[in-house]
Amino acid sequence: MQHDRHILIKELSVSYANGGSPTEVLRRFTLDVPRGQFVTFFGPNGCGKTTLLNSIAGLTLPQSGEVNIRGSSEARNRIGYVFQDYRDSLLPWRTNVENVAFPLEINRVPRRQREHTAKELLTRLGCPLRENGYPYELSGGQQQLLAIAQALVNEPQVLLLDEPFNGLDYDTRLRMHEALLAIWAQTAVTTLFVSHDIEEAVYLADRLVLLTKRPARIAKLLDIGLPRPRTPELLGKPEFFELKTEALHVFQRALAE
Repeated sequence: MQHDRHILIKELSVSYANGGSPTEVLRRFTLDVPRGQFVTFFGPNGCGKTTLLNSIAGLTLPQSGEVNIRGSSEARNRIGYVFQDYRDSLLPWRTNVENVAFPLEINRVPRRQREHTAKELLTRLGCPLRENGYPYELSGGQQQLLAIAQALVNEPQVLLLDEPFNGLDYDTRLRMHEALLAIWAQTAVTTLFVSHDIEEAVYLADRLVLLTKRPARIAKLLDIGLPRPRTPELLGKPEFFELKTEALHVFQRALAE
């Protein structure tokens, strides 16, 4: 089935003032993302991946170009964002449920209603978190699940994740992949995921966007035709290895340019 376009990024250019001459981070970046697709981004350190997500979220203003999110007139306000340091979004003096409900509080939803919505979401997502516990009592993986639930509580049209599993051990990362893919399958939210791990980027994606060095451009769009649901057994299969090898070759060529 042909998916309709959801996010249209057209000729996006972003530069930062850095004392003297400006530093160009994104150069005429163009990408269409179909509704409900899971897209991952992989590229050299400092190439502009976070700047790209910030531009989509409206946190960074471009010098030229545009980001168009199709949907309601409030589409810009319906973006969930899990930052690289996800702990920054969690308030240690508030309970787990209060943390999930915090975006609803900002939107002035009555307390009883927002707590009911947060509890219902945690149950629906199967998050094994004690509702009246606190974030500091949770493991790193559980804190990330809490941050993802917080990003989803407003029923966003788009979910942005900036290297959310950085720093976790391998076993925990695999479990977080499983949890995230289950959430994505359940919510059908259009998801953009930045990764510094090529195996992770291939494993999660419908489509992998391989980026050049800064200023970031698209080196290659790689369609990941692997079956879903994904399981860790896939990591040992030849078709996965072939996609990973192709992505690595593109990455190495981009570094050499």
